[in-house]
Order: sequence, then structure tokens, then C-alpha cells
Amino acid sequence: MKDAYPLDKDFEGLDIGYAKHDMAYRKIFDRCGIKYFVVGASSGAMGGSKSEEFMVKSDAGEDTIAYCEKCGYAANVEVAQSVSKPALRHVQSKQYYEISTPNVKSIDELCAFLNIDEHETAKSRIYIHDGKPVLVLMLGNDEVNETKLANFLGGNVRPAHPEELREITGADAGSIGPIGFNHRIIADNLLKNANNLYSGANKNDYHIGGIDLIRDVTNIEYADLRIVENDESCIRCGSALNVFKAIELGHIFKLGTKYSEALGVNYLDENGKEHPIVMGSYGIGVERIFACYIEQNYDDKGIIWKKPLAPFDIHLIGLNMKNNLVADTSNKIYDDLRKEGLEVLFDDRNDVSAGVKFNDADLLGTPVQVIIGEKNLKDKKAEVKLRANNEKCIVELSGLINKLKELN
Repeated sequence: MKDAYPLDKDFEGLDIGYAKHDMAYRKIFDRCGIKYFVVGASSGAMGGSKSEEFMVKSDAGEDTIAYCEKCGYAANVEVAQSVSKPALRHVQSKQYYEISTPNVKSIDELCAFLNIDEHETAKSRIYIHDGKPVLVLMLGNDEVNETKLANFLGGNVRPAHPEELREITGADAGSIGPIGFNHRIIADNLLKNANNLYSGANKNDYHIGGIDLIRDVTNIEYADLRIVENDESCIRCGSALNVFKAIELGHIFKLGTKYSEALGVNYLDENGKEHPIVMGSYGIGVERIFACYIEQNYDDKGIIWKKPLAPFDIHLIGLNMKNNLVADTSNKIYDDLRKEGLEVLFDDRNDVSAGVKFNDADLLGTPVQVIIGEKNLKDKKAEVKLRANNEKCIVELSGLINKLKELN
């Protein structure tokens, strides 16, 4: 990534710089012909605010994105939100009770053992926040979004190690729950005020039923902590979300004064008063632009390069370079094109067949191919092929340079 960290004197300047980088990145990606979208994101360990990523859909991507085709809502799953079925608040609450559940560890096993729905269960995970244990409750099989959790808690957060679980709760993973847990408890919003829930009993091979979060877990907090899943409803328009892998092309966010205050990096204003500098953070993946372009521009033969990313303007192919007329003509055309300022890839190999040269040319994908062969040279002509659509035409040698300049 190519990174930039502009220094401003105030947040107004930061806002202006942010908008300029946003516009510049969009113009770069548009000019390169890349289909991209912008998503809300987390600024990660660096901190900051107003975080946005420029993404390209790709199965090879390292990020996962939630996207609504109807309204355009898009967000990295690190921060994405959706509308999903919550746990129920029943009219009557049962008294909680202990259930023997030998060898039952997972939510699926619990549901099968008790013949219940996963929306009646609360899964418990233990995290260590600044050295203190925190129990996180999730509905059914929902997974904890650790980025959301870290943003909610602040400070240092990590999953508890297996050997820590028994010390903290008295039980191993799969048997942990909120009843009798005397530390901080945070539940996902889908569990808010739910009752008649099943969760671990903090005793191996036992669970508890009839849990009422209002009555039985009085110190509970709620937050959006879950990972959005495919086909859940968009928070803006209610349409189904599409969750897929994507490649990050660029990332922009506002650092503000986080690091300047921590490091004492200040400037003097016109009155001699010190102020912390205000920082932005902007990164663009130069190499990723090429990778993403190729992801979107290829066929079964190879790459299809277009301006302005094409490494060469013209792929000059001399067929049968052992023929003096072909060799001399090809070399002259090569020199003439270069004099005109065109970038030319010249295939002057004399030890491979025409078929190999054609296949290699399509694989490399230069926008325009010029084929010099004995058959057309007899009529003082050459063949020109456009890689994008395989359109071919025969051109007089006398007008070849002008034709190629038109195509470029």
C-alpha cells in the first residue's frame, strides 16, 4: 500500500483533506476502469474515525463485505449491521432450572438433545479485557464479531485461553453461562430482554433452562456484537444482504489527534500557542489495482488489457522470422512505432510456431496486435487485431502507423 499521513492544524483541514483523497481515489479507480464500491469499515488497531474502504468483489479477497444491491448499503463485516430474528420475550417466565446434558458442548448438540430451536439458546464466550474476564452472550449459533467487541470495550481484548475458562467459570467451553458469573456480562442486541433461554450452567455436562435476562442477569449490557450473515435484511431498505469476499483497493480514515497528543507532536499558532497536529491516514494499493483489474478483465485465453493500465500499446508479432522479408518489415515497423512514442512488445522469436505466438499474445492481452506474415506482405499489408473483441482487419503497410495511432 502507498500510504499518506497529511498533517493539518485543525479538523476543518482534516475534513478537506479527507474529501480530496476520497475524490482522488475514485478518479484513479474510475480511470483504470475498475468496478468498485465503497464500504464503511473499521480503522483497526490504528484507531481513528470516519473509516471507508474501496473494495472489489473477489473470491481471492482477504475481507468479507455485506452489500445490498437495492439501496447500495455496503460495509465490512467488521462493522456491518443487519436486521435478523431476535430471541423472544415470552409472556410468562419459567423459573430457571438445571439440566443434565452429558457430552453436550455445542449449540447444535444442545438443540438436538432438548429438541429446541437455536433461537431459544444463548451461547457464552469468555474474553479478557484489560486483564479482567468478560462473558459475551450470543443468540444461538451467532459468532462474536471481535472487532465490534473491541470497539465497544476499548483497551486490550482477547479470547480467554482454555486453561483460563475453568479458573474463571468452573467449567470448560460448552458448559459456560451467565447464571452465577460474577463479572461483566455483555449480550448481543438480539438477546435483549429475552426469557426462557437455555445456556451453560458453569458446570461441566450441565445446562440451565428458563433463564430470564431481565430477572436473572441484572448486570447485563447490550451491544451489536454479531457477524452479519448472507440473506439477512438490510438495515436501510430491508432487502436481502449479499455477503462475499472482496479485495481492499484503498482505505481512508481520520486519525485526528490520537498520535500527536500521545507523542506530544504540536505546532505553534500565530499567537505562539501550542496545539496538537491533526492527522489523516490514506492508503492505496498500487499493485492491487492491477490484480483487481485482471480479476475483472479476462477471458478463457488470458488478460484483456485496456488503457491506461496496459503495459504495452501494441504487440507486434513477426511470423516466421527466418523469412528475410518478414524480419526486415517487422523490425522497421517496430522502430517506426517506437519513434511515434508507442510502447511495443515485439515477438521476434524464430524458434516457435505461429500458434504459440498467437496464444501467448492473447494470454498477455496487449490491446492491439499487429501480425506480420508472408501471405499479407505479398500484398504489402498487415493484419491488425483488437484483443478486447477479437475484431480483425487487414491494413495497407503505408497506412499502418496512422491506423495504430488512431487505435491508441
